[in-house]
Amino acid sequence: MKWLKRAALILCGAIVVAMATLYGGSEWVLRRAYAAPPDTIVADHSAAGVAEGGRIARIIGCRGCHASDATGRVLVENALLGRFAAPAIARRAADYSDAQLSRLIRHGIKRDGTALHVMPVQAFRHLSDDDVARLIGWIRTLKPQSKDLPGTISYGPMARLLILTGGLPSQAHPETIAAHHRPVAAGAYFVHVSCMACHDLRHAQPQETDPTVTVPALADVGSSYDANAFRHLLRTGVGMSGRDLGLMTRVAIGDLSRLTDGEIAAVHTYLIEEHQRPATQ
Repeated sequence: MKWLKRAALILCGAIVVAMATLYGGSEWVLRRAYAAPPDTIVADHSAAGVAEGGRIARIIGCRGCHASDATGRVLVENALLGRFAAPAIARRAADYSDAQLSRLIRHGIKRDGTALHVMPVQAFRHLSDDDVARLIGWIRTLKPQSKDLPGTISYGPMARLLILTGGLPSQAHPETIAAHHRPVAAGAYFVHVSCMACHDLRHAQPQETDPTVTVPALADVGSSYDANAFRHLLRTGVGMSGRDLGLMTRVAIGDLSRLTDGEIAAVHTYLIEEHQRPATQ
């Protein structure tokens, strides 16, 4: 019996050490501060700017994560991953200047210098200066509501392990890659600021919120549609198979349907070109 007790104590000790390492290591990553790049973005409060900012907010999925009325939404809540809640936009934005909001959106760096880990900054960092100004102008029109969600995030053991192993990487991107104005090449632009929040251009990958679901390579799946079928997909969420495409169906109906016919055609053309381009280019 003594060896059983000794084995149990060793096992308990190993678990305690492992949990302490997991928590301490992940906290070190979460508390790391990043140098925020200088930013001079000022909100566009013009009527046209606010209207376009609201459309951009739809296209890049702000309302998909933060709720259609921007009051916040719980994205994930379970014992292993923890609780990820997108906050009410108006209340969170009230604590940020325009420049700080721009750094949060495009660089993934919060006001205190720490990084976001959930928002798809890898896509948003392609947003042009003028579109960010329009987006912030729209955000400034939002008003706090009684049902606003504070947007708390707590990391469970699986999420902390993912943070340590790179499965849930920091979204801090201090480098500036966005243009001042929205590029003329609308197809490439909207693919980068919207579609690539979930997809990789050339590789299939697990869906972030459900690793059991595979997200196809964007260039491959987009080029498999003809122009009419692709437009129908982005307008209705119905693909060639006619089945429910899950998240893609919801995103198409709620967000991507705000793209104009010309923008959808440009996106489709760009995906065909990328599919035909050699992988080494």
